[in-house]
Amino acid sequence: MTADGDFGVPGSLDRVFADVRAERAAQDEQWGLGEHPDGTGPERTAAADAAKRDTAEATERGVLTWRHILLEEVLEAFAEDDQAALRAELVQVAAVAAKWIQAIDRRAPSPGHAVDRTRFRAIVDVHLLLVRDGAVLLARRAGTGYGDGMWHLPSGHLEAGESVVDAAVREAAEEIGVAIRLDDLTFAHVMHRAPDRVGLFFTAAAWEPEPYNAEPDKCSEIAWWPLDALPPDMIDYPAAAVRAIAAGEPFALHAWDGAADLGPVRSSTRT
Repeated sequence: MTADGDFGVPGSLDRVFADVRAERAAQDEQWGLGEHPDGTGPERTAAADAAKRDTAEATERGVLTWRHILLEEVLEAFAEDDQAALRAELVQVAAVAAKWIQAIDRRAPSPGHAVDRTRFRAIVDVHLLLVRDGAVLLARRAGTGYGDGMWHLPSGHLEAGESVVDAAVREAAEEIGVAIRLDDLTFAHVMHRAPDRVGLFFTAAAWEPEPYNAEPDKCSEIAWWPLDALPPDMIDYPAAAVRAIAAGEPFALHAWDGAADLGPVRSSTRT
């Protein structure tokens, strides 16, 4: 399968970008966006020049490898201190890395190490709705690098070896300081968000004690909002999910071309 930008080269660029997006999302969730100095400059020009010579010699000898090509691009980036030039070099680094991944995807699997070329891995997150007197509990994000200043449901990523209901219980304890029994959780909605996110939404019938802001480093406040009057500065996809749940819709697509404006998709038994 090829995609725009592949120029007919086998090994889908879309697949590479989906994997990169998933990895970036996992990194952002763990470490935030990250603001670090570049640590680059012309004092590294000699290393970049040496890498260029190595690449040229390997080409002449017919022993050029992806390592030669990527290392040259990386060291050229390391030698830049101008922001525009550094950005351009990093784009070249990313492009070469993506093409290298495509080359790996085109290879036959090594004996005993079969490569699955078709199965897609999604990032799963869980969301919790605490509803009381027609209002849902929301938290205003802060200091996370994603959606800061906006309202969101208590939520988080599914961790390895963890069931989705255990994840919901864990997130409730970590974010709003409440204990919820598994028997008090009810599945309410699933949302497939383009391109690689699956969100599972649960409601809680009971909890204890009274919710409070248990993560002040990631949340500036919590508050109850009417289900029919959600805050305008709420992150779009949980807001859409809450409205779908209130309407009794079990499934929705979000941010897919041609589907983003369709709203919830009703389940069907037709084949």
